[in-house]
Amino acid sequence: MAYTTLPIAGVDLVDTQTATELAAQGTSASFGPLGVQTFANDGLRYVWAVAGAAITASTTTCSINASTFVATASAGTYTSPATAMASGDYGWFSKASV
Repeated sequence: MAYTTLPIAGVDLVDTQTATELAAQGTSASFGPLGVQTFANDGLRYVWAVAGAAITASTTTCSINASTFVATASAGTYTSPATAMASGDYGWFSKASV
């Protein structure tokens, strides 16, 4: 399991927050803002983003819009979290940092 190597407290890089659970709780994502980045001990850079459409687990061709931080499952170099995501779900997307 990867963990952050930067001094950011409380980062769970395998956490995803679904739009359904956030709506049921009446809250927003517990981590933010969108676009926050961190490096982890596995040599990857992680970006906190929101899915713009359904994304299957561990998709390796995700792209993230650099101004809105909305992720899609096509034409990119990021990998989605290990759990499937629906539109509006939040999670950490990884990319090789070197």
